[in-house]
Amino acid sequence: MKEPKYLSFNGNIILQENFKPEFNNRAFLYGDGLFETMHASGTRVRFFYEHIERLIQSMKMLKMEVPVRFSIDTLGLQNEITKLLTKNRIYMGGRVRLSVFRQSGGFYSPETNEINYLIQTEHLQYAKYELNTRGWLIDVFEEVQKPINILSAIKTSSSIFYVLAGIFKKENNLDECLLINEKGNVAEGVSSNVFIVKNNNIYTPSLKSGCLIGIMRKKVIEIARKEGLTVFDDIPIQISNVISADELFFTNAITGIRWVLGFKQRRYFNKIARILHNKLNESVFFEDEISTDINGD
Repeated sequence: MKEPKYLSFNGNIILQENFKPEFNNRAFLYGDGLFETMHASGTRVRFFYEHIERLIQSMKMLKMEVPVRFSIDTLGLQNEITKLLTKNRIYMGGRVRLSVFRQSGGFYSPETNEINYLIQTEHLQYAKYELNTRGWLIDVFEEVQKPINILSAIKTSSSIFYVLAGIFKKENNLDECLLINEKGNVAEGVSSNVFIVKNNNIYTPSLKSGCLIGIMRKKVIEIARKEGLTVFDDIPIQISNVISADELFFTNAITGIRWVLGFKQRRYFNKIARILHNKLNESVFFEDEISTDINGD
């Protein structure tokens, strides 16, 4: 018998099977919503405030009203997530998705800018970030180019571009693929930001390329610079740069760092990716290790 699964809707934890979305849900009808996907370890969300800050900025951009729960009562929101993780018996690694969508009513012009929110959780295999032992194999998704505008950098519910890229990835038995922007430059991966390494210098597409403003992207840049590595995060990256790189890796808040073994006929190393992965775990889970030492567990 399967264990019951719970979710939280507007602060109320209910059985997942009892959740009945409205037929005129605006996220369903118009993609009128946003979401954040967060990593939890030991019922604690990593980079919580960074995720919420990004969500609030995105909501303001889409002219959604920001509830007190997100702006002032953030501790209450954290406690709500912790309760849901506990209710679903997720005590080690967990994925937390926080979805926000405008309340029902209206057609393209909404009747209100107030929102509903939904929190869902899933088990992850590992509590900490684990570097992939087998290097990824990737290619380029070229069927559709990603536009560059103010919406390019936020996580909206209208994700058909990424869905098509995900289908391409699956059909070609790939681990990830590079997405190209309207200028023909590399923007990001399907669910990740992308980095290349050349002569121990690190390069990642500029935010002007249309890539998502990734939480892990920012963290990896900070760690790399702290380790004395030079990072270029404000220049365009072309496919030719990827082919000539020494290393290639992807980052996101759920999996951390994923290094690439092969792109077409090119093969890559993972020296810098491995260093950054180790430093990332040290940085993110340092407080947990201190707590464990103090408690003697």
